[in-house]
Amino acid sequence: MAEAKGLSESDIKAISNRVIELSQADHCRVNIDSGWRGYTRVATNRITSAGGADRTAVTITSVFGKRVASINTNSIEGPDLEAAVRKSEAMARLAPESPEYMPELGLQTYSPSGGYYESTGELEPLTRAEAAAIAIRQAEASNQIAASYMDVRAGTSAVATSNGLFGAHASTGVAYTLTSRTRDGLQSGWAGDEANDWNQIESQRVADDAVRKCRDWRKTELDPGQYTAILEPTAVGMLMLRMMNTFNQRLADEGRSYFSKSGGGNRLGEQLFDDRVSLRSDPGFGDAEVAPFTSEGQARVATNWVEDGRLVNLSRPRFWADQLGEEPLPEPGNFIMAGGNDSLEDMIASTERGVLITRFWYIRGLNPRIISYTGLTRDGTFLIENGRLSRPVTNFRFNQSLVEMLQNVEMVGPSVRVAASENSSVSTPIVVPTLKVSGFNLSSVSDAI
Repeated sequence: MAEAKGLSESDIKAISNRVIELSQADHCRVNIDSGWRGYTRVATNRITSAGGADRTAVTITSVFGKRVASINTNSIEGPDLEAAVRKSEAMARLAPESPEYMPELGLQTYSPSGGYYESTGELEPLTRAEAAAIAIRQAEASNQIAASYMDVRAGTSAVATSNGLFGAHASTGVAYTLTSRTRDGLQSGWAGDEANDWNQIESQRVADDAVRKCRDWRKTELDPGQYTAILEPTAVGMLMLRMMNTFNQRLADEGRSYFSKSGGGNRLGEQLFDDRVSLRSDPGFGDAEVAPFTSEGQARVATNWVEDGRLVNLSRPRFWADQLGEEPLPEPGNFIMAGGNDSLEDMIASTERGVLITRFWYIRGLNPRIISYTGLTRDGTFLIENGRLSRPVTNFRFNQSLVEMLQNVEMVGPSVRVAASENSSVSTPIVVPTLKVSGFNLSSVSDAI
């Protein structure tokens, strides 16, 4: 493996050891992120800015009894590092006791998860510019205006404690998103890719998809209502990114979640979704790898959350697991939905009347008890009639329970990694399929482009 950007693992360990040696607290934890981040931005069919920066951030957590405080610093020089340690200790002494504080972890065993790709870590500005130029040429040839953003990251994250724990994980990530609009601003198309491995970014496909959707989409009237919806992978991923943190046993046990059982307890073991729905996390999943440990140093392992529609696991934070007398289970670091064999073409052909949705925007939570969200469709929404795309239609606001959506699955496509965040930056790895679902609630028309 190529040497990671930022500080080496040995240098990171030396800094961690130095902080722990300086510490006068009962316990100390050190989190370090060191690496490089670069970007290339396009607007009005030209590259408007590009750059990159190295950065090292150290978070020092000091503990006295159950009094806990943390401080961040980006200076690793001796006097500055010691000053940060002393400041975190002073803050901890003043902090109120945390009744749920759990002792710092000792030595842990982590399964290597990989995730550092030389193709991304050594990605040159010229290569990023060439990818952007593909979209610019494609947009200009269609008399459209392209705007894109590429976010690239490479480095190492680490955690260490005064109880002897140390873990480090080198990783890379790249996100590339493109919006193309007509010169009058009335038509818009979007496409994007996200990966740990630059070689998985399909620059030509992104350009083709965004320009084609811009050409084909414009606002035509369609009444709101409940529709059969074909959700492209990005649309599914943007919703699953919000759902992944709902698998929490404490929330369920305390009656604050869809996974709460009436009368107390949780719904582990119950069939809650369509039997084609399986959800899992795996720190070593190819091209969606994440650190095999949490910020506290707890080991992450491959975990099934839903199997064939049945709830089989809920995450247990360390404090809650201790209260239950059970083993803790970290929340997912990535989220993977099992795919199927149904093609997009087959989904469209099988739909008498429905809507094809490219992606969502401005997604906000509504009701955690039914895991419901609202937001807007954007950049390519099309009416399906009699098994074919009949015309583009206006955008909509949706109000939808993700539980009901996963109960109403009709068809499932192959799974792919998607750019699931709204800010076009590298985000939590999300791997999901295209879904055809019934009864998707498009609650009102939006004037958005």
